[in-house]
Amino acid sequence: MPESPLVLLQENPAIALFLALTAGYAIGRIRFGPIQLGGVCGTLLAALLIGNFVDVQPAPGIKSLFFALFIFALGYAGGPQFFANLNAKGLRLGLLCAVEVAVVLALVMGATWLFGLDQGTAAGLMAGAATESAVVGTASDAVSKLPLAPDVIQKLQANVVTAYSITYVFGLIAIVIATSQLFPLLLKINLKKDAEALWQQMGGLNGSEDDTDLQAAPEVVGRIYRIEAAAGKRVADIETGVDGKAIIERIRRHGKLIDATPELVLQQGDAVLLTGQRDSVLACSLLLGPEVAHVAGLDFAVEIEDVVFNRRDLAKQALGELRREFRRTGLSEGVHLLEIRRLGEPLPLLPDLRLQPGDVIRLQGSPRDIARVSAHIGRRIDKSDETDFTYAGLGIVLGILVGALGVKIGGVNFSLGTGGGALLSGLLFGWFQALRPDVGHIPASAIELMKDLGLAMFIACVGLSSGPQAMALIKSYGIALPITGVLIALVPATLSLLLGRFVLKLDSPVLLGAIAGQQCSTPALSAVVNAAGNTTPLLGYTITYAISNIVLPLMGPLIIFLAGQIVVH
Repeated sequence: MPESPLVLLQENPAIALFLALTAGYAIGRIRFGPIQLGGVCGTLLAALLIGNFVDVQPAPGIKSLFFALFIFALGYAGGPQFFANLNAKGLRLGLLCAVEVAVVLALVMGATWLFGLDQGTAAGLMAGAATESAVVGTASDAVSKLPLAPDVIQKLQANVVTAYSITYVFGLIAIVIATSQLFPLLLKINLKKDAEALWQQMGGLNGSEDDTDLQAAPEVVGRIYRIEAAAGKRVADIETGVDGKAIIERIRRHGKLIDATPELVLQQGDAVLLTGQRDSVLACSLLLGPEVAHVAGLDFAVEIEDVVFNRRDLAKQALGELRREFRRTGLSEGVHLLEIRRLGEPLPLLPDLRLQPGDVIRLQGSPRDIARVSAHIGRRIDKSDETDFTYAGLGIVLGILVGALGVKIGGVNFSLGTGGGALLSGLLFGWFQALRPDVGHIPASAIELMKDLGLAMFIACVGLSSGPQAMALIKSYGIALPITGVLIALVPATLSLLLGRFVLKLDSPVLLGAIAGQQCSTPALSAVVNAAGNTTPLLGYTITYAISNIVLPLMGPLIIFLAGQIVVH
């Protein structure tokens, strides 16, 4: 007789884990306006529900494995931008992150004392109100190392995820509404007008055609022409005549291919391959001669390549200045800028934008031209799907070893733990790989899988074993946790708003984007960008997100320690 579904899940924890993952990501995709729970929170809710009906206990080693994968990948992905922002501008906006951390810690400790919260509930309250899922992992890992009985540790870990699930939704809604709606009203500003003014101030022309070479790459085409009208002219004369928007790649003369050097004089009957912007290439038919359908050896290929920017000396110059310098020296001929991404987010291609080491620049052009430009600005990203497991494994092992090291202060043993150690090694390994992409290749897709799957499965493991205790915690505190979560989300954000506006004198789109970043809230950023009408809020978001995304997870173990002191006394 077939087993019942509950018995099947109990005897096969792997099925329960993947069932929670499947249902959780389906729940997480449901959108309510700008609000979306996301896969991690959805997985937690699904795991708590399953765990409430069936006793499923995944092996502890499974949790540790997925947690190590997640925390290393988190540091690896953020390493280049984290170190790139350790400068005057980054540290200036980093003050908002300092406000976030200090105020959240103070409020959580106050709630712990006022409501008599245990360590797990206090950590979950912080994770949910700050909408930083990674804190659940670092706090749960810290709880597992407490000198307590196994059943007490399990209860505290259950309270971490339950308190997180209760407060996350309310904290997320609060920060989305505050940044996109309430804060502009509080400052008495028109966010859309401010964003438009900042766009123009940075050299944007509101989408006019005069700025298209900076805002988007036009279609690159190739055509072959037989030289008649241009006989006797140099290659440089032809390219200068179209302002560098089309270049002669190769020439076939008397059956032989020759290099198209700037000083080469074109001859009657030469077949030339011209590449560049469509309009410019087609216009050259009047300058050169009739178009030829096909000539052997003059095949045209266009590549799209991603390059990691790592020139700190060039980071001091604005994008418009770099563009003019590259065109003056002929470096950018035949190459078009498609996109610049920072922390996975596309930046506005404005003349005043300054690049940072770790930015990913997407270029379009011929293989020869892209190779020339990429050698000058950074290193091309390896497109292969192969992961260097030696590099990844070494980073995780070193992180775990560093995390195991401890030091006694005042009779209390302090250590980074698996979370802190793996996060630190991830930061360093990710930063080094951005500088030397030829060493230790780990594809971006592999890092995203390690990060998303690692955290989701860790959360699922804890959630499945926490189901029975979840209702007890909810009954104990009622609406106190949701209300406290909203306050913990809004108070530091409001203080950062006042600091950024009246002390740091930040432009409102940058400030609101930075507040979304200090909260590590992509939904809040999306809401601010929609309200602003352009992507200028990203200029503040990427800096604070890079810092908070590293610093906030480190607060998990600290909350466990501080809350423990309050509980003891």
